[in-house]
Amino acid sequence: MKAINSIAKQLLLSILAVVAIGSLSNCGDDEPTLPSKQEEVTEILTGSPWKINTVSVNGTDKTLTYKDLGLTFTETGFTSADGEPVWPASGTWSFTSAEATSFTRNDGLVVTIQQATETSLKLALTWNKTTLGSGRTQSVSGSHVFSFGK
Repeated sequence: MKAINSIAKQLLLSILAVVAIGSLSNCGDDEPTLPSKQEEVTEILTGSPWKINTVSVNGTDKTLTYKDLGLTFTETGFTSADGEPVWPASGTWSFTSAEATSFTRNDGLVVTIQQATETSLKLALTWNKTTLGSGRTQSVSGSHVFSFGK
């Protein structure tokens, strides 16, 4: 009987040891949570002001029309310099999906994020208006692609 009690105690102690070791291995720091795609893109957008590199409208170079365009993003808003009327002086924005591939401005315009890295940003939108000013075209309707750098 002593042998059976001894075996039972050893078995019980072994089980307790395995449970204790398993519990201790789970007590370490949890792995860091990876940021969501929206958090990643927001960090890129808000990292610093964006300066225009190139602009095309329906495949035609229109960089001179927007040569001084700059955008600055906050987590929910933006300001622009020399981008009106296609880019209003200020507004708000929010992602259209969890994938963070586009956002909607407060004026209802959807802007597609074609590229977003630490050093480059490419945004596309369809502008449905043509405005004239000072005897020349200030904006033209069509598919706009804006390439920005830091």
